[in-house]
Amino acid sequence: MIKIICFLIPINCFIAAGAQNRITDTSATCIAFWKNGEQRILEISHGKEKYDSSILKSKTRISYEAHLKILDSTANGFTIEWIYKNFRSPGLNEQSRNITNSIMEGLKLLYKTNDVGSFSELLNWKEVRDFAFGTIEGSINNEPGNKTAIDALNQVKAMFQTKENIEAVLIREIQLYHTPYGSEYSRRGESVSTELPNVTGGAPFPATITVKLNEINVLKDYCIVSLNQVIDKEKAGSMIVDLLNKLAGASLNEEVTKKDIESLEISDTNEFVYSISDGWLSRAFYNRTANIAGFKLVETYEIRQKK
Repeated sequence: MIKIICFLIPINCFIAAGAQNRITDTSATCIAFWKNGEQRILEISHGKEKYDSSILKSKTRISYEAHLKILDSTANGFTIEWIYKNFRSPGLNEQSRNITNSIMEGLKLLYKTNDVGSFSELLNWKEVRDFAFGTIEGSINNEPGNKTAIDALNQVKAMFQTKENIEAVLIREIQLYHTPYGSEYSRRGESVSTELPNVTGGAPFPATITVKLNEINVLKDYCIVSLNQVIDKEKAGSMIVDLLNKLAGASLNEEVTKKDIESLEISDTNEFVYSISDGWLSRAFYNRTANIAGFKLVETYEIRQKK
């Protein structure tokens, strides 16, 4: 998932009854001012593309909804219910589609944020684990002779043994949704050193993150902010090659050269549109691009508030 180290000073002091985000001509805060019982329906799209020498080799896209409800709002933070519904995955094969639907459809996640809306922790991870196990067992029982399906489902089951794995696999959208909260953004932008997570479990990648306020529109009650990360090529070249080999499922066709390292691209682009008055997001967008030696991976998430 997207991991952004918050380097700006928390702005809890701006919270007050009936308050809204603080804005000036050149800066804006992003704080949640949600109320008990408020609900939103979010439309989510998740896509992946793989290219080899600029030729598209595979493409998948799934879409679904998240039904979000504020269960509790206190001075210390928010307790939120997030339920997945209405999965549509025309690009997946039948087996993958059945596995996804059996695990995700109707899955309810309960989690907490801090007082400004930043994600804190998943509360019901054991219930999530048991729900996943139950649906997986049901799928296996429905196909007792399908060894491929049984092996695939057992691999999924093995992933859901710990709270950390469940958070890593199942709450990427939640973490994306809560990424911008708790910071103050400026038009000039700020850049600092940070790290990108290594999905293979190794050391994180050194990177630079630039955080910026792109637009303020008081009349239409919204701000647009961006958080963009770029890998430090000199420090992370060999690590990125290893990552791309693993993501590709096989070694790259040719030995990676110094020129390949110099042309390497690993970047995350994040953009968020939120209400000045109450902090609700109307859009969250994430794009990760990884490109080296002619092999390219692109992954996107888009979350929009359903009207």
